[in-house]
Amino acid sequence: MAPTPINKNKVVCLVNGRIHRVSGGDFLENLDPSLQTVIMRDYPEATPHDFICNEHQVKFRLEVLDTLFHLDLQKNFTVNDQLNEELMKANFEIHDVEEQLQTQETIGERVADKVTEFVGSWAFIITYLAILVVWMFVNVTGLFGVEWDKYPFILLNLFLSITAAMQAPLIMMSQNRAAHHDRLSAKNDFQVNVKSEKGVAALHEKLDHLMMDDQASNMQIQKIQTEMLGDIQILLNEVYQQNQDIRERLDDVEDQLDDFEETLDNIEENTDDEEEENLNTN
Repeated sequence: MAPTPINKNKVVCLVNGRIHRVSGGDFLENLDPSLQTVIMRDYPEATPHDFICNEHQVKFRLEVLDTLFHLDLQKNFTVNDQLNEELMKANFEIHDVEEQLQTQETIGERVADKVTEFVGSWAFIITYLAILVVWMFVNVTGLFGVEWDKYPFILLNLFLSITAAMQAPLIMMSQNRAAHHDRLSAKNDFQVNVKSEKGVAALHEKLDHLMMDDQASNMQIQKIQTEMLGDIQILLNEVYQQNQDIRERLDDVEDQLDDFEETLDNIEENTDDEEEENLNTN
């Protein structure tokens, strides 16, 4: 049921029952849906044709802002909890592969690495060739009367075979350690990549939330703030108009007082003249 207007330009406010100008507020049906929801929560008997003054519209809009802030805060907490949960699922332990291998390294593995490092160098090749040349030269020429391994150098062939046989497993040991190092590095890199991917996905989700939900809420908040500023401006204009009316009435009262004082002065002058005439007559 619509409120009964006092006259064409005045109506009663739903909240305080005071009489206001129609320009000093708005009807419930013309307000924002979120604002209508808050008003209907406090005044369930209200109808779309009820009038709400600007003063109380500001109050209800503040309640809407508080609700929006609370909802945004709850959404942010929920999103942060989801992101933390996703990151905890990808809580892989990242290892230092070099340090891990050094703690597990044995003396034999160190020797194998050193031998492999020396065998795969020019120093080994030059030294090995020098030994072969000296060996064959001494045994062929009989230098110093020493010939411990005559041609076809059977002892030298045995020495070379033993050297090759010993080098092969040492090199294989070093290669196995290198392969183990590669496997640990690949596993570690995979865990780092998975954790990085989870982190990037979490950041994308949070950015989407900020762009979609928070941006919409910010637009709604800005709209309400703009409406509040408009209502406050209207209230200030009304106060200014009331002050102008009061000043005009005070000016009218001052004019009336001036007229009244002038009339009193005239009456006093007339009275004085009459008294003088009476004295002269006597």
